[in-house]
Parts: sequence; structure tokens; C-alpha cells
Amino acid sequence: MAVRRGADGLRAEFVANRERVRSWPGRWGCGEVEWPPFHEIPRPWVVPPRKRKRWLERHAPFLEEYEWRLEATPAAEGVNSLQAVWAFGGGHGFKELTIRLESYFDPDYLAETLALGIGAAGLRGWKDDDVHGVYTWLRDGARHCLSPGSGAVRGQHRTGFLLCSMSCLAISSTDVVTEVRATLTGTALDGAPLTADGRS
Repeated sequence: MAVRRGADGLRAEFVANRERVRSWPGRWGCGEVEWPPFHEIPRPWVVPPRKRKRWLERHAPFLEEYEWRLEATPAAEGVNSLQAVWAFGGGHGFKELTIRLESYFDPDYLAETLALGIGAAGLRGWKDDDVHGVYTWLRDGARHCLSPGSGAVRGQHRTGFLLCSMSCLAISSTDVVTEVRATLTGTALDGAPLTADGRS
């Protein structure tokens, strides 16, 4: 009986993660793309619709690692592709969110779009005002991507318990690929432990 109660709790955590990912594009509200129907079964599993209920009952509670990969269809000029990967680890804990945007080089647009995407994820300790710091960091970094002699920019930024890593790579004289990865951390950039409220 205790095993069943434990499985029920783990299954509920899986379902909560699934619904969080499913609803994320709507919370983000990125109007330059269209999102396809959501796949309820995460990667790397492929489960026919008639077997999904059984898979949820038997396998979902005990997954060690899984991810949902979302790939949008561009619906506006200047956006070439937009992909996101939500990854979860043991105990259904959040592992990382990676957003990859290939688009025309516009640092203000890149920063706003990606900062709002991270904010919409509602990760641990995120506050609405944090979007401004992430936006400024992304904009300032992206501005150097097409600088003479550059072609690529990398950097890290921490706000509360959220650690963001960014790379911006020029793929032509007008287009860039910008990737932001958000993970949770218990330390500042210098390695010092954070307090209970995410301060260094």
C-alpha cells in the first residue's frame, strides 16, 4: 500500500510537470510563432495513444530522466526557428530549460523574447521584476555578436536561484542563433552559497 501511495505521488509530480510544459507557450505569448499540438509522452518514449493511460500508470512515476522538446513554426518575418527543451531528472525535479532562437539580428527583440520565455517558466524563486535584469543582460551580450572580429558571445547571469547561460552565434551578416539555458543553482557565480532567499 505504501508503494502505491508513493507511486501515486510521483505520478502526480510527473503530471504537474507535463501540464507546466503544456501551458508554457500560452503563458509566454510569443506571437511570432505557432506551436504544434503538445505530445503528452516525453522523449525518448514513443507510446501509441491506446497505451498512454497504461504507460502513465506503470512507467511515468519511476522515470529517472525525461524531456519535452517543443518546436514552433515561424509565423513572422525575421524568425527562422524557435525550439525549446524542458528537461527533468530523478524524482521529477526540474533539470533545465533551453530555448534556441534563430532570427534576424535585433538585440532588443532577442532579449525581450527570451527573457519573457524564461519568466513564463515560473522557475523557483523567480520574481516578475527579474525579467528586467535578464533582459538587460541578454541585450548587452547580444549586441556584441555581430561586432567586428566577434561572431560569437557567451555569458552567464544569476538572479535568485536561477542561473542563465547564453550563447549568441552569427550565422550570416544579418542572422544569429541565440540560445539561453536556465538551471537552478544554490551558489553565486563566484561559488559562494546562497541564502534561503537566493541572495549571495
